[in-house]
Amino acid sequence: MSETISLNNSIITSNYDLNIWDRRGYETEYVEEGWAIEVYKYPYLGAPYGSGEYVETIYITPAEAKRLTLGWGEDLGGDYCADHDFWLDKETFLETYTDIPERIYNLLWALPGYEQKL
Repeated sequence: MSETISLNNSIITSNYDLNIWDRRGYETEYVEEGWAIEVYKYPYLGAPYGSGEYVETIYITPAEAKRLTLGWGEDLGGDYCADHDFWLDKETFLETYTDIPERIYNLLWALPGYEQKL
């Protein structure tokens, strides 16, 4: 974890809150599939998922979704869960998924540090 404590009771962190969901599935009542990662800042240390400022959306290709095993439960060989909408922090995502496509990895790794209240 890369964090630096500042004098104004905050830290600089590069960990983000990620909403990973089948966006296209939600829009089509799951007739079609199209995954995305919506990136949010955590407003303060220990903040609940989904409570921060939206940063950007990373759209995932079908081939990338397959490599990430999105929508597959662990019983089917998936890395995490079968849910079509879930939250993970960036560090847990990078530790959990075993075959992260280079483009996704690079986009997540390149997210800049930001100030988070303690």
